[in-house]
Amino acid sequence: MVRNLVVVLLLFGFIVGLVPLGWYLIGEMTTNTSGVVYSGGYEPLYGVTMSEEFVDSMNDSFNRRTRGLSTLWLYLVPIATAALGALTGIVLGKFGFALTRRRTREV
Repeated sequence: MVRNLVVVLLLFGFIVGLVPLGWYLIGEMTTNTSGVVYSGGYEPLYGVTMSEEFVDSMNDSFNRRTRGLSTLWLYLVPIATAALGALTGIVLGKFGFALTRRRTREV
């Protein structure tokens, strides 16, 4: 019965951990078609009207090294929360908590 508790908390932790990753990916994949004027460091494009995504991709191409490390934690959060949920299930199991289907009625 303790194994059921561990599995349930592991899955719950994994699902909770997917929330920030999903939020980030939805924001990354949606498009914004509003035009903005480029004012970055690349001189030939200075003052040109373009989409906000293109400006972001131009700026990200120069900051590629730091971007990978700053978003890496989003992919580790589901694993960490799943492990935390499993650890919580193990600890609760040691204290006598269990998921059961048996219902006893004392008369």
